[in-house]
Amino acid sequence: MKLIELHIYGYGKFEDYVIKSLDQFVVFYGENEAGKSTIMSFIHSILFGFPAKQSAEVRYEPKNNPKYGGKIKAFFPDRGVAVIERVKGKASGDVTVSIEDGTIGGEELLKDLLKRMDKGIFQSIFSFNVHGLQNIHALKGEDLGRYLFSAGTIGTDKLFHTEGFLLKEMEQRFKPSGRKPILNEKMRELKEVQAALKKAEQLNDQYSNWVSEKEEIEGTIERIEKEIQQLDQAGGQLREYKRNERLVLEAAALERKIKEQGHHFFPEDGLKRFEKLDDQLKVAQARELAIKEKQDHFENELEKYIPDFALLEMETEIEARTKNLSLYEQLKQEKRLLESKLEELTEEISLLNDQLHTNFNEENIQDSNTSIFIKEQVENIQQTQQRLADKKQRLEAEFDEEKKVLAELEANADRLKSQLLGEDKRKQLMMELDQLENRERIQAEWRYVNDQMEAVKSNKAAEKVKSKKEKSKNRQQTLLFGGISLIVLIWGIMNGIWLLAAVGIAGIIFLAVGLLKSVGSPESELSAEAQILSKLIERERDLKESLSRHSDGNFFSTKNLLEKDEEARQQHRELIIKIEQQQHRFEKVVQQFEEWEAEQANWKQKKAELLNQLGLSEKQGPIKLLDAYHLLEKQKQYFREKKRTEESLKTVTASIRDMEDGLKMLAHRFLQNGNLTPVEAAGALKRAVREALEQQTKHRDMISKLAELGEELASLQKEELVLREEQAELITKADAVDEDQFRLKAKNTEQVKGWSARLQDINYQLDASGIEVEDREKILTGISLDEQLGENAAKLEAYKRDLTQQFDSIADVKHKMKVIEEGGIYSELLHQYRQLQHEFAEDAKEWAKYAVAKDMLSKTIGRYKEDRMPRMLAKAENFLSVLTAGVYGKIIPQPSGSGFLIEREDHVLFEANELSQATAEQVYVSIRLALAAVHHDRYPFPIIIDDSFVNFDHLRTARIIQLLREMSSQNQILIFTCHRHLLDYFSDKEIVHLQDKSLKEV
Repeated sequence: MKLIELHIYGYGKFEDYVIKSLDQFVVFYGENEAGKSTIMSFIHSILFGFPAKQSAEVRYEPKNNPKYGGKIKAFFPDRGVAVIERVKGKASGDVTVSIEDGTIGGEELLKDLLKRMDKGIFQSIFSFNVHGLQNIHALKGEDLGRYLFSAGTIGTDKLFHTEGFLLKEMEQRFKPSGRKPILNEKMRELKEVQAALKKAEQLNDQYSNWVSEKEEIEGTIERIEKEIQQLDQAGGQLREYKRNERLVLEAAALERKIKEQGHHFFPEDGLKRFEKLDDQLKVAQARELAIKEKQDHFENELEKYIPDFALLEMETEIEARTKNLSLYEQLKQEKRLLESKLEELTEEISLLNDQLHTNFNEENIQDSNTSIFIKEQVENIQQTQQRLADKKQRLEAEFDEEKKVLAELEANADRLKSQLLGEDKRKQLMMELDQLENRERIQAEWRYVNDQMEAVKSNKAAEKVKSKKEKSKNRQQTLLFGGISLIVLIWGIMNGIWLLAAVGIAGIIFLAVGLLKSVGSPESELSAEAQILSKLIERERDLKESLSRHSDGNFFSTKNLLEKDEEARQQHRELIIKIEQQQHRFEKVVQQFEEWEAEQANWKQKKAELLNQLGLSEKQGPIKLLDAYHLLEKQKQYFREKKRTEESLKTVTASIRDMEDGLKMLAHRFLQNGNLTPVEAAGALKRAVREALEQQTKHRDMISKLAELGEELASLQKEELVLREEQAELITKADAVDEDQFRLKAKNTEQVKGWSARLQDINYQLDASGIEVEDREKILTGISLDEQLGENAAKLEAYKRDLTQQFDSIADVKHKMKVIEEGGIYSELLHQYRQLQHEFAEDAKEWAKYAVAKDMLSKTIGRYKEDRMPRMLAKAENFLSVLTAGVYGKIIPQPSGSGFLIEREDHVLFEANELSQATAEQVYVSIRLALAAVHHDRYPFPIIIDDSFVNFDHLRTARIIQLLREMSSQNQILIFTCHRHLLDYFSDKEIVHLQDKSLKEV
């Protein structure tokens, strides 16, 4: 899910406020009371409903606006873009959901889009703020580890508070070694009253017998009640089995069907793609048929419109002749005008020669080069002049600025150099630091040697005991084996069986060799252990002497002083580098001044060359090159126009003579009549040409349409071929022979998908009901559930009848005892004893409720630690390693109960309360982010963070920002902050400034 747009009608301080185009990574920045919490609450309220009026949450109802609510535009991967609008109405508001496919709904559709997620779970997993870090600051000791465990389990501290609440309630009622708890006091009173009651019981033997009988009956009643309780529990389990029997049977049938169907590859959306190709193929075939019909029609019409091509070839000449005829009377007037124009042009040429201080005529004006290339050079010269003036001004400003910065850097470097430690002082401190580090290493080695010595001594004692036992056992085996060998030897000699005698002799020899080896080995083993112990004692003595030689000192203060000096030296080196860079920039500005002077000289040379090419000179004064070029170009234009005017006079005269001869010739050729007047001939020729042009236009249109139809037909045929090849490719991928088999496989594939989806829903329902795999096997393969329920009910009824009889028996015994108890002190003691028993039982029941709840919570925690926590911890360890640059890399659950151990890179384990405050916060952030990450597959919701890492230093802040950027590829990240320094880590397009009152677009 990704939020795209927020539109607030009225919510808190915001009225008609729009935030558009939210990206995958967005930072909302604003000062205190800018509205960050209001925006967060608005997102929660639109998605999950407005808080109830009795709720502790703020409703943010606007004070001056009747509108309450707004809408959110969001993208859901499985449904597309949806608009969620919630306005004032019922308790949680009236909601309307519109999806881009046209679906419109209310709360149920919204719940489907949100995967049935409620507000509490969403805030626990995907929305966290600085309050979680403040809770870390307030906790001490082992409570911090339990709090982190609670955050990793459900995202909030509810589990931590629940566990503490249950333990507190139990200890208020009972402690094994306590006196003040209620049950401890009641037990002490019961013991005292019971002792007094036993003394009174001795007064009556008969009463003692009845008490024994009563206790026996009570034991029987207790046993029967336990049996009834067990049968009730078994019956409840059987009824749960019966309730889910249909789902189990359906799941087994679906698994069997899926297994029978087998796995066959079928292209994704193969049938839809095939049918779409088929539809496209039909459309292409229909268009192909229509095009062929049009081709036939145009080919028939083409023959009717063949024009007179000979007449059309003379169209230009005919048109020219007819137009000249219409201007026949104007040609003489035009001649007079041309003569007047020649006089004016001569005057203008003389005037421009005076302005340019030259004497151009028709011959030498051609020597002046006014080409486009020269014009570009003139314009470049003009632009270069302006650019050089601007550049000089800019270089002068840069020279002053760079000189000022260089002076400031040199002053800072001198000041910082005066703060550095001297080389002798620094060497002395480094030697002291090395000695202090060696002392810590020697102490650790000395402790290790002591442990090894203790281990060797204990092993030596154990070896002595073991050696004695082995000697005794070997002695017995030796005597037995020797006796057998001797008997075999004697028997072989007496009976003359020499092979048997040889076996006996070999056995005796083997026995003797074994005895010799066993005598030597223990002594060698003891000698080796003595050597090891001796070396360890010698090493311990050496280490003590080394410790005595090293002086004590403050390791951390020395190290801190050296680190500060190193940091100052690093800053000084950085300043030296900056000074070198600044000197380079200063020299670069000076070099640019030299380049400017060279450019200025080059510009003057080019200007002189251009004036020479234009035939001009600055002897009589400076010339603006671009203005002179324009005047010279105008002078050339006048000379050209004068020449054209003279030629026009000749043309007009020739045209008048040529007009009549040309029209007579054309009329004779195309109208077969050479006696027409020029006006009649011109009119007839125009009509003939017009008719021929109309036929030619129609003829060309038809040829063009036929060509277009041919191209379109070829394109359709290629498209049809491609569509058929794509269909064949789909059939081949599906391993089908033809279209029918392809459609059959598509149907089977869709059927298997439906079965798999249904099977997944059933498994989810069964898991929610607590039905495990072994429970399903019992339902499928065991005795009929109806029979088991009937048998259970029969046993339960029999035990209830027996319990009724026992109640009757104990009532009779109690009646007999009551007769004696009414005698006096005994009855009072008994009443007091029973009253205390009743009170103790009630208080014990109250304690048992909390004990059972705590036990269930512990079991739930254990199950979570085994099943789900490993995946979450793997993510959290990865995040923590990134945040701490590998210093801390593992988060290990406590072996019992809740809490974590954190492993450092040197494999040292720390409890949560042993970590620094900043590291504990980073563990909390890592666990919260990991919890959101492992739920992404099922709940791909945005992660909303409100100032949860403001206490991080700049390095770890950069790492958490980088980590969030990587997570934004899956989850949308929304960060709310009032700290301006955090904005340096984000681009402008990622930041929304909430102080802007107008409509805001990211």
